[in-house]
Amino acid sequence: MQALQDPFVGELIGTLQMEAEEKGYYVMLIGGEDIQNVVDIASRWNVEGLIVLGYDEERYRQLSRKLNKKMILIDTYPKGAYDFQNVGVDDYSGGYQIGEYLDSCGYHKALFISETGKDSDYYRWMGFKQAMEKKGRFCSKSRLMVVSSKRMQRLHEYEELLPRFLEAKALAFSSDFSAIEAINFFVDHKISIPDQISVTGFDDSIYASLVRPKLTTVHQDVSQKAHIALKRLMKLIQGDTLEEMNVKSPVYLVKRDSVRE
Repeated sequence: MQALQDPFVGELIGTLQMEAEEKGYYVMLIGGEDIQNVVDIASRWNVEGLIVLGYDEERYRQLSRKLNKKMILIDTYPKGAYDFQNVGVDDYSGGYQIGEYLDSCGYHKALFISETGKDSDYYRWMGFKQAMEKKGRFCSKSRLMVVSSKRMQRLHEYEELLPRFLEAKALAFSSDFSAIEAINFFVDHKISIPDQISVTGFDDSIYASLVRPKLTTVHQDVSQKAHIALKRLMKLIQGDTLEEMNVKSPVYLVKRDSVRE
């Protein structure tokens, strides 16, 4: 599965497997877009519970109607209040910290780059926007740049947006993966990072400290997220009631070398 190549997913699954086995449980990975396939496999193997990653609220509703199992979701965002169990991260705070930092460095026209305008990307953008407006300046929605999820199309868009990127002088990406891809794109186009464009990410994956320049980013504790999700699933399986529906892990800014202060 392509998703397993993502360091976030790999660390999450690795921690889940290790801690579950310590508790005497076996972890089964069920992938794919077909909800019925998840239902069939989970029913056939009579799993006791599921930790669901990569589902939006609508897909979760479809799954829960077909499968009566205890579930903990990871990073799922409802349209209204939470009425399902979710373990997430404080996306708003992370976006705010990035925006506040870039603003303090003088990047009052910094842009926020994401692949969607919803869920985690939306809350990270809203935090970024709020921080940029803290001193009375207006941060318009035009500074949210939603680019294609397809790599070749996305790189083509970067070429077209290059003059605006150079004018803004700073870009906040919604993930480390996107930020590092962009750094490579800029280097290929003979643009110096951070002298001409400062770049930030989000997640603090292993690659954030391996890329050059090292990436300034927002750290989230993926292993802690996995630990919390498994602990809460065990409580549901044991018949406990969980009053808090959404548990958010804290985040903090990690300053490295990809921002020129």
